[in-house]
Amino acid sequence: MKKFFTLITVALVSLNTYAQDQVPIEFLVDAMIHVESRGDSTAIGDGGKAVGVLQIHPIMVREVNRILGKNGSDVRYTYDDRYSVEKSKEMFYVWKEYYHPNSSYEKIARCWNGGTNGHMFYCTNRYWRKVSDRLETLAMVD
Repeated sequence: MKKFFTLITVALVSLNTYAQDQVPIEFLVDAMIHVESRGDSTAIGDGGKAVGVLQIHPIMVREVNRILGKNGSDVRYTYDDRYSVEKSKEMFYVWKEYYHPNSSYEKIARCWNGGTNGHMFYCTNRYWRKVSDRLETLAMVD
């Protein structure tokens, strides 16, 4: 009986993830913003390293600028750009398109939270559950 409930739970989680990936990516970004900062563009976390609505670290700004340079773009972001909601989202999309053009929303969110291999870390499961819950709420409202 326990195996049956485990299989049902796995099926429901898989279905849930599939359904979430059917909503626009903007919903995922909005859910992550809610979890990261509750939409506060002045939020500072992680001992002063993470800033803005998406709690972007300096290393992410440098990585986004590296990607942009590699792609031949003249656009560059500054650390202060993390306080801009619009520019924070732009940085997220640069990173996402480079590393996760076809990844599931779960993998994208967990890597945003936990780094390159974040989707493999147990500690990012809690983050994903929060984002997933918010994503479901946003999808139901739309």
